[in-house]
Amino acid sequence: MYYPNVVYHIYNQSNNKEVVFKNERDYLTFEEKMRTLLLPVLDILCYCLMPTHFHILALPKQIGCQPKDEDKPRVQQIHLAFRSLLSSYTQKTNLRYDRRGSLFRAKTKYKPGYEDFIPDDFELKLDTPFTRFIPYLAYCFRYIHNNPVKAGLADTAFQWAYCSGPDYASLRDNGICNYELTERLLGIRRIHL
Repeated sequence: MYYPNVVYHIYNQSNNKEVVFKNERDYLTFEEKMRTLLLPVLDILCYCLMPTHFHILALPKQIGCQPKDEDKPRVQQIHLAFRSLLSSYTQKTNLRYDRRGSLFRAKTKYKPGYEDFIPDDFELKLDTPFTRFIPYLAYCFRYIHNNPVKAGLADTAFQWAYCSGPDYASLRDNGICNYELTERLLGIRRIHL
C-alpha cells in the first residue's frame, strides 16, 4: 500500500534482462506515458530509464492512494497507473517489434525511500531540510541519477537523456519532475551550468 506523505523508491526491470528501451523513440514513448498516466497520481522527484529497468523517486498524491473500486480497497490508483503504464508500453513495443509477451516483471517494487538502508559513510547534512531526518532520500536521488554512469552509458548523469539529470542541470525541462517539491523535501534544487 502506498501512503501519502511518504516518498517512495519505485522500480521494475525487464524479464530475463531483455532490453526494453531499444532506441530513443522507446524512451520517449515511456516518458510520455509517465507524464499522462503517473503525474495525475504522484509527484515525481527524479527518475532514470535504463535499457533494462527504471527507477522513480516519487511522492504519492492523495488521490493516488485512494482505491479505484470500493470493493477492492488495496488496489490503489497508483497501482492501476503503473499497471496501465507498463501494459500500454508493452503493447506498443510488441506491435513495434513484432514480439509477444510481457516485458516487465509482474510486480513493480516500491519501498519507502528511508527504510532498510542508510550507508555507513553518509554524513548528515544539517543545512538541508528533509535529509537531516531521512538521509537515504538524498542518497537515493544520487543513486538513481548515477545509474547510467555506473553502467558506462554516460560520463555524468547530466549527459544521459533518459533521466532527470539534464532537467536538474537546467539543460531542459521535460515536464516530469516537480522541482519545487524536491527542493522543499530534499533541499536539492536545479543548478545552472
